[in-house]
Amino acid sequence: MIPKKLPPLPPIRDLIRVYGLSANQRFSQNFILDKNVTDTIAQHAKISAKDDLVVEVGPGPGLLTRSILDAGARRVVVVEKDPRFLPALQQLSEASDQRMSIIMGDMLTIDHAAILEAAQTLPSPPGSISSANDNGQDRGAALDQESSANNVWKPMDSQRSTIRLLGNLPFGVASPLVIQWLKMMALRKGIFQADNNVSMSLMFQKEVAEGITARPNHSQRSRLSIMSQSICDVKIAYRLSSGVFVPKPKVDAAVVHFVKKAEPLMPGSLDKLEDVARYYFNKRRKTMGNNTNRLARLMPEVKPILDEWIAEGGWDMNMRTQEVSTEQLCALARKLDHAQIKIPLT
Repeated sequence: MIPKKLPPLPPIRDLIRVYGLSANQRFSQNFILDKNVTDTIAQHAKISAKDDLVVEVGPGPGLLTRSILDAGARRVVVVEKDPRFLPALQQLSEASDQRMSIIMGDMLTIDHAAILEAAQTLPSPPGSISSANDNGQDRGAALDQESSANNVWKPMDSQRSTIRLLGNLPFGVASPLVIQWLKMMALRKGIFQADNNVSMSLMFQKEVAEGITARPNHSQRSRLSIMSQSICDVKIAYRLSSGVFVPKPKVDAAVVHFVKKAEPLMPGSLDKLEDVARYYFNKRRKTMGNNTNRLARLMPEVKPILDEWIAEGGWDMNMRTQEVSTEQLCALARKLDHAQIKIPLT
């Protein structure tokens, strides 16, 4: 049974006017006021009653949250930094049939245990679709019977769940947030822990989205490209004109969908890969030969590894950084990690 859609609610434009919710430039805020747009975002994120939890970052006045709930999400936890939005979000939570919880805080610093704890306390409607048990068998019938008796659903398993992370990310903190989540995903920490199946559908400035998904030889290829593609399959799922935002930004936006690879190119910590990508992309106009030889001069202890790498045909020394594949940079990072060598950030 899919949870019921929300009852009629005041238009977001009215809530913004009533509560005086003008966009705060300090938080890089831009609102979407067209529910057709937010419904499309929820559709591309594949929100459904089959998911155990949807986490939304920066819901603002809550229009995307409405679309998430209307799409059938059984548990929604929103994380909002700006206290001005709390009354509008509380009104939405009350209308959600106990499917939504609000956490006021900064997603960059929040303890993910608070998100999972909030999700575990949310009851789901009787008859909700459940996940499979350890033997791969459907627990739906048993849990439907139990929930009918108790009118509550069992708490979510924080280590074996399907979780979707969504957000219209403030432009100023989008990249740091994604780097943090990728590192947590690599180490299976926070909401990405254990056997959780977590996908991310995140909105960025168009140039940032193109950089995340950029392949070799693309002008927007960057450190974020390498970090993202080392652990996730990434694609642009939906493009948005700047005209759908209030206030209207100077650039268009796009939603990027992240799904963790079955076999990441950089197992374990991404710290060494981040060092390698930062070093080479900081000198992206130089050839790989120039940058590699400079690194050998800066760090004599790394020279044998680099010499071996070059001899193995690690890359064409005449290439520019943006031409190098994610696989090649990951391979060098693995060598440096094995040797426990940290390269400088200059």
